[in-house]
Amino acid sequence: MDIQVVSERFVRPGVYQLEVHSPALNASATVMLITPPGWAPGARRTWPVLYLLHGGDDGPSCWLDRTDVAHRARAHPGGVLVVLPEGGRAGFYTDWRHPLSPAWHRFHTVELRSLLESRYGAGSSRAIAGVSMGGYGAVMYAARNPGMFLAVASYSGLLHTTRRGVPLLLRYFLRSVGERMSAMWGPRWWRRALWAGNDPYRLAPRLIGTPLYVAAGDGTRVAGDPPAPGDRLLERLIGPTSHDFAERMAALGSPVRTSFRPGTHDWPSWQRELDRSWVFLTGALTEG
Repeated sequence: MDIQVVSERFVRPGVYQLEVHSPALNASATVMLITPPGWAPGARRTWPVLYLLHGGDDGPSCWLDRTDVAHRARAHPGGVLVVLPEGGRAGFYTDWRHPLSPAWHRFHTVELRSLLESRYGAGSSRAIAGVSMGGYGAVMYAARNPGMFLAVASYSGLLHTTRRGVPLLLRYFLRSVGERMSAMWGPRWWRRALWAGNDPYRLAPRLIGTPLYVAAGDGTRVAGDPPAPGDRLLERLIGPTSHDFAERMAALGSPVRTSFRPGTHDWPSWQRELDRSWVFLTGALTEG
């Protein structure tokens, strides 16, 4: 069975929403498109594509509600199609172990990509970025699919999942949203190979030569940023994984562009990183 479009419509000027039923997920999912000027469903021309992945316990509309990406994309010279796909409250952009569990990697990189390229003007020139869980997903998708993305950015991503203490953090988060670690990757002591195969730090050799932008804060709230529950503590726990990953890439002779500054695990910091990395992401995109 192929992916099926259940419904589609403009939900605001320049923002098109798809509801699709995915065999990989065995469920329906929402995908939002920020469309370039002149875009229409079924258009013959294609545009370069920027995928933006949301974080845990969130959804695709967060990018529209918490950043200026819609205005930024619509004003981009030549146009860019921005894809905001659903990734589950704790999907972690991975194919879960059990047969009836969601296969998010397959949904995004095979089913959804093929649908967008066949019917919605998505070209073959792609970049990808994400926040928190989505930053992890962006780097993992690039590692699992070498050459698929011309530029990759992670904002506060969990980029070393086998680092001491991180499996416990993952287990706590999954439990908080009603999921079980055993359903995703299983206990680490028993499934070490599976854990290693889902760790960006361990897959770093597959990213040699890929343009990467890695950002993380230090848990310090920047003056003027509103407080958010746990934003400082979370960044202090997760930020070091980005440092580990950047050091690993440098040791492999393929240094990444880093942005390690004051900031927390919340949207004001991620908006600033979107500002800083926008040219890095879109400058790599061309479409004939």
